[in-house]
Amino acid sequence: MANIGSAFLGDHARRIRHLSSSTHNSGSTGTPPSSPPPPGMIGRNSTSPLAQSFHDMDLDDGPSTSRSPSRPGTNNSNGSFGLSVDPRDLPPSAPRKPIDPQLALELRVRWLEALVLGLSGSTLKGKGKELGLGGGKGENLVRLAENVQGQLEAAVDGNEGLRKFMAQYDQHAHLLTSSFALSGVLQDEAPSYSDLSPEEIDAFLTEMEPDIRAADSDMREIDALVKKGVTSAGKLSDYETLQPRLDALLKANTADIELAASLERRIATLMQKHANSVDALSELFVAWDDAITGAEDSITQMEREKQERSRLGLE
Repeated sequence: MANIGSAFLGDHARRIRHLSSSTHNSGSTGTPPSSPPPPGMIGRNSTSPLAQSFHDMDLDDGPSTSRSPSRPGTNNSNGSFGLSVDPRDLPPSAPRKPIDPQLALELRVRWLEALVLGLSGSTLKGKGKELGLGGGKGENLVRLAENVQGQLEAAVDGNEGLRKFMAQYDQHAHLLTSSFALSGVLQDEAPSYSDLSPEEIDAFLTEMEPDIRAADSDMREIDALVKKGVTSAGKLSDYETLQPRLDALLKANTADIELAASLERRIATLMQKHANSVDALSELFVAWDDAITGAEDSITQMEREKQERSRLGLE
């Protein structure tokens, strides 16, 4: 399992195909010049510089079979003539960039997921496909778990009571979780304290003292409430004897409501009639005032004419 995902993590071990020279192939194996040598001869009889450099660094051979580096222009053990390169003569390789452990772990999990569940997210393109982005089948297990965890934290943070509940959930997990979900997780039997030493018992009681005191206070409060009759039905059973009186009272109330409605209608009718009478009297008063004013004006005019005729001696 340790080798899974090694290509992602940049392990030092790599697969390298060694191609032997055409002379060696034609003389020793009898295969065509373009064919690679047999697997058993790749690590031993290769005369390429890169293969010889790996032989010199003892990457393929063990400590017991290590050889001294051969010099350029010398014959090998199989009689072929080849070139070899001293690893000290090779240019220094650039230092490898360290890989983030979290990224390495995620790559390994994604590789295992690909082995178990198969590849998914073939419709994604570009960088989104490389990072495993997208919905549905394109998401990997790590990202799905992070999304679920983020949604759970957001729901808990938005509710004060739920946040307090989740803060103390572990203490009461055996009471809040179904028994089938805890099969094989919790102990089937309660722990026995008979094997504890007196010092351990004293330390355990000292640690549990706040909880014991809180439980004792709660039990006292419960006892006081029970003595006050909070848990009993009280006088709730007396309603059966009062039910007939309640029915009679409801009927009387209904009759009173109907009577009050009829009285309101009569009063409204009387008020309407009174308003009509007042309006009629107002109109009569206005007409009477107009008639009296007209009569006064006529009398005043007649008196003036009489005085004018008397002054002229016409009367």
